[in-house]
Amino acid sequence: MRLNKGLKDFHPNKIGLKKVLGHLEADVMEIIWSQKKATVREVYDVLRQRRDLAYTTVMTIMTRLAEKGILQKEKVGNAYLYSPVLSKNELLNSVVTEVIDGLLADFAEPAMTHFVDRMSQEDEARLEMLEKLIQERKQKQQR
Repeated sequence: MRLNKGLKDFHPNKIGLKKVLGHLEADVMEIIWSQKKATVREVYDVLRQRRDLAYTTVMTIMTRLAEKGILQKEKVGNAYLYSPVLSKNELLNSVVTEVIDGLLADFAEPAMTHFVDRMSQEDEARLEMLEKLIQERKQKQQR
């Protein structure tokens, strides 16, 4: 699934999901993934144990995440129950796809060169894994 609407900003110097979500958005998503479904009040109660913030701030963040297609909301009584559209792994895979596709579209050669260089600097086993993946893809294409 592509989340063009939800993942329009990329900040490579930030850590984890904060590369594509704001700090509070990432915290909200972590809470909702852990609880599976949550109301604004439930998320607010968890967050206010960590920091001082207004209920309306959490409500705004969750509404924005729903507008971005990252959360879905369902009316239950007088409140909305929010749940993630994607699992954390699915969202991470979507982020990786968006970023790499964007780099390859405009900067294929330097992106690939840097990726291979980085893999060889990190760990010889990672470079071997990359070679194995390439060979597997080539074999699939030949069938």
